[in-house]
Amino acid sequence: MVELAAGSDTGERTRTLGLLLFASGIAALIYQILWIKQLSLIVGIDVYAVTTAVSAFFAGLALGSAWFGRKADRAERPLLLYAFLELGIGLLSAGTTIALAHSGLLFVTLQRHAGIVAWLLPFALIGTPALLMGGTLPVLVRAQASRTAEVARAGGALYAANTAGAIAGALIASFVLIPAIGIRATGFAAAGINIALAIIAAALEGGIRSKPAATRSLDPKLTESQARFALALYAIAGGIALGYEVVWSQVVVQFTSTRTFSFAVVLATYLAGLTIGSALYARWSHRVRDAWGIFGFLIAAAGLIALLEIAGLGDWLMRLQSQAEEIVRAGGGTELLAMCARFLIAALGIVFVPTVLLGAAFPAALRLVASRTHAGTD
Repeated sequence: MVELAAGSDTGERTRTLGLLLFASGIAALIYQILWIKQLSLIVGIDVYAVTTAVSAFFAGLALGSAWFGRKADRAERPLLLYAFLELGIGLLSAGTTIALAHSGLLFVTLQRHAGIVAWLLPFALIGTPALLMGGTLPVLVRAQASRTAEVARAGGALYAANTAGAIAGALIASFVLIPAIGIRATGFAAAGINIALAIIAAALEGGIRSKPAATRSLDPKLTESQARFALALYAIAGGIALGYEVVWSQVVVQFTSTRTFSFAVVLATYLAGLTIGSALYARWSHRVRDAWGIFGFLIAAAGLIALLEIAGLGDWLMRLQSQAEEIVRAGGGTELLAMCARFLIAALGIVFVPTVLLGAAFPAALRLVASRTHAGTD
């Protein structure tokens, strides 16, 4: 068992918890890619499958983050709570994978008799395990942050680790696991990651002693209404960002060869931007004096740049893709590497910069929202 007492090095504790969230992120995005593919087979229209799966997934994450964030503030042993969350995620997600594989006939029957209400079936199947997934980050932020002043740094670092794992999960699921072992086995492999994390977290519980809940406000001038306003702004920005994810996946497919790969590349680039932005802000958060000004700039700039990038799309992107492909081939790269180069150029040209800004806005919002008594939520 790793012994990391309260007085131990904060960086070592952050790395330990970050590794847990990195692996958890891998599993989470394997599920998302997997469930989108399953839904595409059920509904037959990719854009509906992407929209439903992404909406259900992030609705579950949001509700779970809010609910378990409050639970985490009262938890004396947050790592044990995290262990139970990972165990529940593994069991429920395996069940969702099996249920989606056998829900085609039921969905068609419901759609024939109940219309749009039928979409509640896949929404509930995906949203339920995502509810538990949403609790993992705030619970571990609670285990790490002892003061509100640390929430932005701890939250940003752990969020970056979780999102980096999600990048790996999106790529591994699309390019390795599903082609190699199939849908159901991929789902079971991801569930195995969650169950292993539950066991590891339970074993670490006695070695990592949680810090006390936050007791000092970072900015005494910040009122409760201002904090909630910041949270509302970030929620709106997040909703728009999810809309961008669906739109970007449809735009990028024009510059790639397959829709499945286009979504995986968009998702990986999207998450890479969030990871880099969050990590950068977490690194420099202690130097930020005007938190409101930085937060407003980040979300405004993200929206403006996203609009400009979509408006400016044209033949120039295809030319860049061709040049990147030629460079890879000239360097002895394989057909797969050349194809990935094309994907990467398309995604970087459309997705990357806005998501870096949105990723930085997450710890900025944490800094504004963290209250005198809550490290995990509002």
